[in-house]
Amino acid sequence: MDRKSIKLVLLIGLVLTVAISGCRPKEDPLAEETRQTSVAQTVAAQFTKTAIARPTNTPVPTATTRPTATATAVLTMIPTAAMGVTPSPQVTSTMMAPTSQGGIDAGVWTRSAPADDSVVDAGQKFQVVVTLMNTGTTTWTTDYYIQFVDGNNFGISQNTFKMPIDVPPTMSVQFTLNFTAPQTVGVAKSNWNIVNASNVPFGYFYFQYKVD
Repeated sequence: MDRKSIKLVLLIGLVLTVAISGCRPKEDPLAEETRQTSVAQTVAAQFTKTAIARPTNTPVPTATTRPTATATAVLTMIPTAAMGVTPSPQVTSTMMAPTSQGGIDAGVWTRSAPADDSVVDAGQKFQVVVTLMNTGTTTWTTDYYIQFVDGNNFGISQNTFKMPIDVPPTMSVQFTLNFTAPQTVGVAKSNWNIVNASNVPFGYFYFQYKVD
């Protein structure tokens, strides 16, 4: 092919390229802006739907204050079956004992469970929960204790039990004692004292059960 033919072909190609470019529709700037706005609105709407459908995480509540510790203590956490029985009235005495610090030691029995005069089988092992209240002006420290005095000891292996915690005035303390009913049928009574750190008794109470 000679030079003239090559130039002619190139010229024809250039003319066709210009013609084809002229046939493409021109882009409308306003239409393009409208399209982009529509896409943005769609994305925003979808994001809003997602946010509504997915609630925010609920924070775990935390305690603002710690619960105050109770002055009631239980030596064993196993309650007896008769805890709901109302105890019969118990005639006890309080022997107020002045202390060297000027306070007064005093305490009373408030309840036993099983209640006094409950029936127990001869030779039966059972637990008794006794509640005592500090009615004096001193705090019962862990050097204070309850002590078996006389009567039936219900098979206990020791005669004294120390306060498990400090017991301030007006507060109560619980002891859980493991008893064994005597083999002899009849009424069995056990006499006890509340004793201070100087070994001076200042309160009296008892346990009494009917052995069958």
